[in-house]
Amino acid sequence: MANRTEKDLWIEMTIREIWTQANLAELAYRNLALRAGTDASFSFIHAFLTHCANVSEMLAAGDGENPPKTIGEVLEVSNGSYIHSRIFRNHLAHFDKRVREWICNKGTKAVAGATSVAPKSKLMIPGKSLVSHYDPANKIFTFMDEDFNISALYDEVIKVKWQADIWVKNAG
Repeated sequence: MANRTEKDLWIEMTIREIWTQANLAELAYRNLALRAGTDASFSFIHAFLTHCANVSEMLAAGDGENPPKTIGEVLEVSNGSYIHSRIFRNHLAHFDKRVREWICNKGTKAVAGATSVAPKSKLMIPGKSLVSHYDPANKIFTFMDEDFNISALYDEVIKVKWQADIWVKNAG
């Protein structure tokens, strides 16, 4: 591109990094299938959610114009895309605050199941809360009794990766 501007380079570099982060999210998600144990599973989940949040943040980046055009608009990823669901990554990033809220709501006699990988049905005991749980059969990550379908997020990050790939191929 002979007359490439700083903005053009910024867009290209950001889209290439979106592809990289989406690729790393895909790798982390696929590693969950290895069933490499509880610690590895949670490491992969945390990595997956973090890479997806990175993609989301880069998609929301504006070009500094007035009105700003976002990278998401360049790639035709809607603001309503599921990739923008950062709540579970934020829960993990602010674990200390979430635990305080949970204790405040449940009380000090609450029974907490933390960092478990198993079918959810095997762990459900009356009065027990799932603080951090992954059900590999359903691909559901549970945090503070709230379920999150990570396979839906995976599908969305793969779409974004594909869109970034097409954009790069067409720009080159």
